[in-house]
Amino acid sequence: MKAAPSNVVSYASRFEQAAAVESYEQQEYSPKSYATFIWQLQQPVLKQLLSAFRQNRPQPVRLLDFACGTGRIISFLEPMVDSADGVDISEQMVDVARTKCQKARLLAGDILAQPALLPEPYDIITCFRFVLNVEPTLRSKALRQLRRSIREPDGLLLVNVHGNSRSLRHPAVLWKRWRMRHATAEAKAQAMLNEMSPDEARQLLRDSGFRIVRQIGFGVMPRTLYRTPFRSLAAATDRFLSGRGWCKDYSVDLLFVCQPCVGS
Repeated sequence: MKAAPSNVVSYASRFEQAAAVESYEQQEYSPKSYATFIWQLQQPVLKQLLSAFRQNRPQPVRLLDFACGTGRIISFLEPMVDSADGVDISEQMVDVARTKCQKARLLAGDILAQPALLPEPYDIITCFRFVLNVEPTLRSKALRQLRRSIREPDGLLLVNVHGNSRSLRHPAVLWKRWRMRHATAEAKAQAMLNEMSPDEARQLLRDSGFRIVRQIGFGVMPRTLYRTPFRSLAAATDRFLSGRGWCKDYSVDLLFVCQPCVGS
């Protein structure tokens, strides 16, 4: 798989400081940010996926939110499952997540170094904004560990790639990389300019022991339009196109619904 350009600053160290966590929470996910808008489009889809999963399923449903960050995903999903665990390598991120969750068990640690953090098979595993934020060398290792932690044969992995290199986001990323070519590694890491094509993402998931049963796209219009007077038009367009199959390979944010390949 062709790896997306990476930064020297590691995923593990990026959110060691409380200031970095606060910036992520207050700026990247501010009420009117583009990331928050995409999250609003994703919420009903996640709710529908979990509802469908629970139909005719008598046993309790256990959820793992891997790389749970500040708790955006797990706090939304925990009312829909019987038990929920969240794991992130950043203690500072987990501290924020604890303020949002009601019943989830939240842990800070590295699942590669501490596999006991994931003690039992999970029915559903979510993995949002991890693939592009982590170093390319760790992507497959982490996903393979999740593969060992998901219930066979019908467990569900929901993983997203929040920067599609085949979308209209790509020209803006190239421009920002050129402008930041002399910036520090820390500044480049904070800019979060990594990306991946749908083919690369699908290959990564297959190599990690998963089969893709559905791909859903969110956001076709470039993010830059959301900082212009055309914001309302861009938002209306993206609401209309959200989840439509014909534009799934060209959306900015890609959600892959996966199941484990038995025997892999």
